Amino acid sequence: MAPAPSASTGGKGGDGTTTTAASSIGGRRLRLDRSGGKDATGDRRRRSGKDGNDGNDGNDGRKKKGGGGGDNKDGGGRGDGGRRGGPPSSSSSSGRNGGFVPHEAHASLSSCASRYSSRDPSLIRGRLRVLPGGDDGASFVSRDDDAQQRRLWNPAVDAAAIRGRGRGYDDVVGGGGTADGQSSSPSGGASTRTTTTRRRRRQQQRSGRVVHVVPPRSGRTTIVGTLLRLPGGGKRYMLVPNNKSLPRFVCPSGTSSTTTTGAGGRGATRALYHAEYVHGTWLETMRWPPCVGVARLTSDDGGRSSLRTTVLDETSALLVENGVDHGDFGPGAMRDVEMSVVSGQYLDGTTGEIGWRPSGNDLVGRRDYRDRRVFTIDPSTARDLDDALHISPLPDGRVEVGVHIADVSHFLDPGSAVDEEAMRRATSVYLVNDVIPMLPRPLCEVACSLNENVERLAFSCVWKMNMDGTLAGGSGNGRPGGGKEDVWYGRTIIKSCARLDYATAQNIIDGKVANGEGRVDENLWPSNRRPTGGHGIDGVASDVRLMHTVAMARRRLRFENGALALNGIKLAFQLEEDGETTRLCAPYPIRDSNRLVEEFMLLANYLVAQRLITHAHGRALLRHHPSPLEGGMQQVVDVSREAFGFDIDTTNSKTLQESLSRLSRECDDELVVQCVTESLKNPMKPAAYVAAGEVDDVDWRHFALNIPYYTHFTSPIRRYPDVIVHRLLQATLDDAVDDFPMTQQEIQAVACHCNDMRMAAKKAQERSDRVFLALHLKRYPISSALGVCLGVGEKTFTVFVPSLGMSTRVFLQEHDDEFDSNAFVDSCGKRRIVIQPKTDVGADPSATDDRSRSRSWKSLEIGVFTKLEVACTCKMQSPIDVRVKVVGPWVPGSH
Repeated sequence: MAPAPSASTGGKGGDGTTTTAASSIGGRRLRLDRSGGKDATGDRRRRSGKDGNDGNDGNDGRKKKGGGGGDNKDGGGRGDGGRRGGPPSSSSSSGRNGGFVPHEAHASLSSCASRYSSRDPSLIRGRLRVLPGGDDGASFVSRDDDAQQRRLWNPAVDAAAIRGRGRGYDDVVGGGGTADGQSSSPSGGASTRTTTTRRRRRQQQRSGRVVHVVPPRSGRTTIVGTLLRLPGGGKRYMLVPNNKSLPRFVCPSGTSSTTTTGAGGRGATRALYHAEYVHGTWLETMRWPPCVGVARLTSDDGGRSSLRTTVLDETSALLVENGVDHGDFGPGAMRDVEMSVVSGQYLDGTTGEIGWRPSGNDLVGRRDYRDRRVFTIDPSTARDLDDALHISPLPDGRVEVGVHIADVSHFLDPGSAVDEEAMRRATSVYLVNDVIPMLPRPLCEVACSLNENVERLAFSCVWKMNMDGTLAGGSGNGRPGGGKEDVWYGRTIIKSCARLDYATAQNIIDGKVANGEGRVDENLWPSNRRPTGGHGIDGVASDVRLMHTVAMARRRLRFENGALALNGIKLAFQLEEDGETTRLCAPYPIRDSNRLVEEFMLLANYLVAQRLITHAHGRALLRHHPSPLEGGMQQVVDVSREAFGFDIDTTNSKTLQESLSRLSRECDDELVVQCVTESLKNPMKPAAYVAAGEVDDVDWRHFALNIPYYTHFTSPIRRYPDVIVHRLLQATLDDAVDDFPMTQQEIQAVACHCNDMRMAAKKAQERSDRVFLALHLKRYPISSALGVCLGVGEKTFTVFVPSLGMSTRVFLQEHDDEFDSNAFVDSCGKRRIVIQPKTDVGADPSATDDRSRSRSWKSLEIGVFTKLEVACTCKMQSPIDVRVKVVGPWVPGSH
């Protein structure tokens, strides 16, 4: 915690160095947002500007979509190359404490908590992050709704209450902006802001002082890594974390290493261990923090190091390291599940499996949609189907759209053992080779899953809209929020007629199938995905095409009116029958069928958020996305202008999306668009859940979607916040919000927990992708690929490999045998690295072909957006990872 920011004529203030304090290791690190904004955990900061995305919540309505977020990886923040030298040091330290910076005593946690709960304006809470050079990010949001935006979203909450409060770059720090929070530059664009304005922002930088480092809830942090003998320590060992942002930890006396090696010591692998750091045990007199409970994590395969053992070990490690090793559901939770489904269980005579159908009591008070043409569109491998759709043309030229979501809250009694376990897990974890479900499988794959040709309980949002994708105006009544006949919420009973996958839906959209032909091609529309229950192929195909028409019209309007999408390559894996060997590793295709579903899920989430705000008030659980970090955005703007001569306007999400669209049109090199998009992901903040009453209404905004409020309603099988949203929505329909079993503060606490677990699950998923990509490269190494430098540090630089959609850090020390290197800062203040081969790589000076000439080089200067030739292989030593090594400069036409 820290005192609230105040205007300062100094630099960073006194906050940055205190992160080296021993008490911060493993704690919930603080971040001083100089705008006084809201941090990524969802903890309230007064008068903040917040809402980020996990890539972008445009993709967040569907399963396993993800994306950006993060910080500048290579700004030189770890001059010693990271963890290998112990904790970071400072030139101002005395040296007697192993490189620590002296700091005054913290205030007590109880004192901070008391002041914070009383909304002491001088105290803020968040995560502290030391940014290497340059300014921290102030928040900004887009200009508010114009007439087209109102037609598009038809808000029931008066957006004028929020208009003018969106913070631009300038007014966030107290100067340079106009009264309504917009840029004072003639065009409102980032490219026309003056140096004087930027200097004024720096001079008026807000600052604060850290008064307490908040420990994790458990007081302990799990570390996963390998053992290394302590230098000069005899039989003492250190735990070297997989997480390179952590220092090494000293193991207790008596810890023994059981390192395993392959035959003859070749291809050696090191065993993985896990331990715990107890908050507060790293004293100033210690060079390294201590850890306890060191135990071997990986299995003992007698040194064979088989693929199966490798996959199991790495999967176990990533689950433990990220705190998502949930294990099996307890007996209490399983008893609750049995009680909730027992009345509807039956034995399927065809499959021999246990099925479920609703009983008579389950149907009371529900609207019946069983005769409507409702169907699902999901990935081909999906087993937990939590959303279904229907569409019907109306006589007035509009359409009725229904989004039907699995009624998970029907099966979860608040406070029951299974409900508590689902809340603890907060989210399902999707790994390449496994799924760690939030709910027991009898619920997530049977009773709740909206499988085809079976009756299921749903919670539905049904609305009327225009064919051009708008909600108001046109043939509609144009009233804000619509009338009662325009949007309906309630519990329903449905019977999905078909389980479509994205590929089949795309074939329908493209007109490859269901065009009146007598016999349907099995490859284009598999028989097990065709309609049942008396519904025909032509009817479902007609609905898909109508949905596509409306969804694409709406999508065009959304992006014309400020929505932002930073789409990158997402790898998808196909495994052999053993579930471990990669058969295929290729970019996941995003089709119009994906976008079709996304548009209707986004709109349903928005409409439910609107209902909660107007009826549940402060208890409304929202999904907000903060504005990006100003410093990181400005770096991308400056580098893009320098490297490509292209100006990016980052004033708001609308101008940013317009800049990217213009870049795509004007630039013949798709690689440039990819690199700029990848660079823009770094300053983006993640989206987070928040109770509406815990923040100002301006902080409900969603930056990427460019809307004033948003929530998650559409995936309760895999996200616990959606379960709370369902319960809140039902309470608004029953006029029972005052009797809701959770207070606003309790909802906020659950929101913070869900934010933490969602981030943990995201890290586990990304690590799983990385492990299987590494194993794929072990089988199919890439000797030559294009890499682009996205960031330069003192001893590292970040390389983006477009063909893999992957950014990774390259360490110069890993190239010591091949290159001499020199890192420096040029006259413009930009970091650069020069590498020179130690041997003559131009072995054939008479060669004339491009490929040979690409090998003939003497020196390579690496800066941001420098193109490199790289080799991608697998580092088999634990932790397994992708190894990217520089081969030389990239020569166009030589590959």
